[in-house]
Amino acid sequence: MQVDGHLSRNLRILFWIFCASALVGALIGVSRTEQTGVLGNALSGALTGAVIGLGGTLCELFIFSNVKLRIIRRLPVIAIMVTRAFFYSVLIVVGLTIPELVTRDVLPWEEPDFWELFIISASVALGFSVGVEIMRQLGAEATLALFTGRYNRPRLEDRVILFADLVGSTALAERVGELQFHAFLQEVALDLAGPIERNRGRVHRYVGDAVIVTWPMDKGVKDAACLSCATAMHQVLEDRAAVYESRFGAAAKLRVAVHCGQVAAGDIGDWKKEIALLGDAMNTAARIESAARDLGVATVLSDDVVRRFPQAQQDSLRRLPDYKAPGKQTLLTLWTPDAPAA
Repeated sequence: MQVDGHLSRNLRILFWIFCASALVGALIGVSRTEQTGVLGNALSGALTGAVIGLGGTLCELFIFSNVKLRIIRRLPVIAIMVTRAFFYSVLIVVGLTIPELVTRDVLPWEEPDFWELFIISASVALGFSVGVEIMRQLGAEATLALFTGRYNRPRLEDRVILFADLVGSTALAERVGELQFHAFLQEVALDLAGPIERNRGRVHRYVGDAVIVTWPMDKGVKDAACLSCATAMHQVLEDRAAVYESRFGAAAKLRVAVHCGQVAAGDIGDWKKEIALLGDAMNTAARIESAARDLGVATVLSDDVVRRFPQAQQDSLRRLPDYKAPGKQTLLTLWTPDAPAA
C-alpha cells in the first residue's frame, strides 16, 4: 500500500506518542505500587497512558489542528482552550476507567484517590491547551525562543526563505472592501497552512497580503522541500479556486520567490516582541519576488538555493533570463519550475 509522506509522518508521530505515553503511564503505575502487583500496575498505567496520549494526539490532528475544520479556528481562543481541556478531561476519565475495568471489578471513581488524580490531570490538560494556543499565536519558533532565550542576542543562521505574495490583491481589496478582503486573506492563510506544515516550513511573518516562510538551510533544501512547498501552495489555491470565485468573486493566485543565505536572527521589541530576520538574503528574496512579476512566472528560485537541491530537482527546473534587480550590482541567475509561456 502506497502511503504519502504527510500520512507516513503522522503515523510515525502517533507511534512514538503511543510508546512514550505507554512508558510514562507504566512508570507512574509502578511509582504508585506499594508492595505487590508491580507488573499489574505497570500494565494498567501503560494502557492508561496510551489511551490518553493517543486520544489527545488524534483530537489535535483531526479536530483542533485540522485546518479543514474552519469553524474550530474561528472560535475565540478562550473557547478553544476550554473545549480542548473538556475533550482531554473526558479522555483522562476513559483512560483511567478502561484499565480498572479490565484488571478489576471496582469502578475507578470508587477508588479514594480517583478524583484527586482527575483534577491534577485535568489541570495539566488545561495548561497544555493554554500552551498550544500561545504557540499558535506566537508561532512554534517564537514560542520556543521565548522560553529558551535563544534570540536574546542576535545570531547568524543559514536559512531558506520563501516569499509568497498574492496577485491582484489591491484591486480585490478596493472592490470587496476591508472586511471581506480580511476574510479572503484568512482563507488563503488557512489554505496555505497545510502545504507549509507538510513541508516543515515555519511562518516567519504575515506582511499585508504576503507570507514569509523559512527553514533551517538543511531542512529547506533536503528533497527540495521549499520547492515542494511552493508547488503545493499554488496547487491548493488552484483546487479551491471555485470556492474563492463564489465567495469573493476572484480566485487566489500567488507569486512565490525562494532564496537562501545567511541572516541575522534576534528578538526585537519589549512588550510586543518578534524574531527579526535581517540581511542581504532577505532583501534578495524580496527582489526575486519582483522578478517573478517582471518575467511573468508564478515561481522563481535563486541559483543559490537551486545548487543545493538534489540533482533530480535541479534537472526539473528551467533557467530564466539573467535578472538585474534594483539595488543589486550583479545579475541574478534564476530558475523556475513553470513551463514557458505560450
